[in-house]
Amino acid sequence: MITRSTSAFTDSTGNLVEDAIRVLVVDSSEAMREGIRHMLAGDESIKVIGEARDGKEALDLVVKVSPDIVILDGRLRGTDSTKVISYIKECSPHVGVIVLNDEQNFLVPAIESGASGFLTGDVRRSDLIGAIRIVHLWRMVLFQQGSNFTLVKL
Repeated sequence: MITRSTSAFTDSTGNLVEDAIRVLVVDSSEAMREGIRHMLAGDESIKVIGEARDGKEALDLVVKVSPDIVILDGRLRGTDSTKVISYIKECSPHVGVIVLNDEQNFLVPAIESGASGFLTGDVRRSDLIGAIRIVHLWRMVLFQQGSNFTLVKL
């Protein structure tokens, strides 16, 4: 089992930010990883600490960088995303996994595998940041359906 050390970094104004939410982005598409990284870049309470393009890289990075949140493409090429979620939760139970997927039939398998959130791929920046904070702070399951969110306490 992995334990996370305190995270701190210096923001754009030189101030030390303690307890930034450490995020790992996992997506087969470089453009999607870059887009998510760009969406999160303006929020200094969130720090993207790594990117992976497949399940194996994701698992290696979870062990190496100990993120708080993993944003995971529900359609990773050549990988069963539910198995990746299960492995992440097995080796690092404190990590919240937020799945991006437009297929509602993937919702139940993702949650059963240990996902903490399920958002559509066209999620707005403010909603993604909000979801990261909710999953990180309250360990609630967050479902997005259209522009509506449902919270379920774990």
